[in-house]
Amino acid sequence: MARPGSDVAICNLALDLLKEAPITIISTPVTKVEALCARWYVLMRQALLSAYNWNFALKSAAANRGGTPTITNFTDYYTLPNDLLKLRAITDPDIPLSRRDFEIQGNGLYYNNDEEDTLDIWYTKDETTVSLYPALFIKLFSEELAIVLGKKLTARASIMKDIKEDRLETRRLARAMDGQVRAPYRYESSRIVNAGLNPSAGVNGVAGDYEFDFEYD
Repeated sequence: MARPGSDVAICNLALDLLKEAPITIISTPVTKVEALCARWYVLMRQALLSAYNWNFALKSAAANRGGTPTITNFTDYYTLPNDLLKLRAITDPDIPLSRRDFEIQGNGLYYNNDEEDTLDIWYTKDETTVSLYPALFIKLFSEELAIVLGKKLTARASIMKDIKEDRLETRRLARAMDGQVRAPYRYESSRIVNAGLNPSAGVNGVAGDYEFDFEYD
């Protein structure tokens, strides 16, 4: 059988886990189960894409300058792309956002950029093309969706328990696989450690390596 390539296919994987009958459409749902899948599919896709810096959903763009903010400490603001879910870098993808001074208001990115017409940004996009999803991401997506749908479809406790346990392993494998595409960077910086450095020594580095990672439940 062909690899899952649509929103309905992912929903049916979730329904398989719940021992439910498959559906045929969610764009114009007819049955109650189709309507349930339609309500949750987009939200769960965006939540999962936002939860981790998936490499397959990384996108770069030159954001256009919107003008000069009226009340702010920043000299410029730029219009964020409509498909942006999470900002990941500004001007240089290898520099973490924690080292940037910026602010997001609505769909505007406020930043001091010497009135340049554009600002290069990297972000997680709302990737909707299922054929671009890695296999492990599809599996994780279907398991996450099954947990949400199961609460409404009153799936048996034993089934829900199995799905949750499988999800933990799939999450680990999916993140490990995605990290192999572009290994995470180790940023040697810590405000806590830097605060304890001896200023007279003229040291601007960090006493040790500090690796930052993010988990989601």
